[in-house]
Amino acid sequence: MWVAFSTPEGSGFFSAVAKDEDGKTSGPNIGSRVSLRFRRAQDAELLRDYGMDGEVIETPGGDYRFRAFIPRNHLMTVLMNLGDRMAYPNFKDSIPEDDIALANACHEAWAVFGDLQEGGPYELG
Repeated sequence: MWVAFSTPEGSGFFSAVAKDEDGKTSGPNIGSRVSLRFRRAQDAELLRDYGMDGEVIETPGGDYRFRAFIPRNHLMTVLMNLGDRMAYPNFKDSIPEDDIALANACHEAWAVFGDLQEGGPYELG
């Protein structure tokens, strides 16, 4: 799952996958914990007030540089709190002006995902 988010404190992005600290993706314990993966450490810290309580570890050789392993129900809490406190009518416009890298990434993702829609965004059918 990919989540781009915006809070009054700032905006960020994370990926959530069912993977434990040992890297296992199957077995008897898979599913009770998730790995939240971040490109920037600050994005993880923004989620602290929203229920993300895992230790953030740096994994320089990984595809995501920062990770936190949390119980699955804590991910549900984070998502619920982000949704409950959402107060913007347009996500891309809610990204702080000084976070140019995230704003650019979100605009590019919006355009690419727009190609999934037959006729693209704003098609005049």
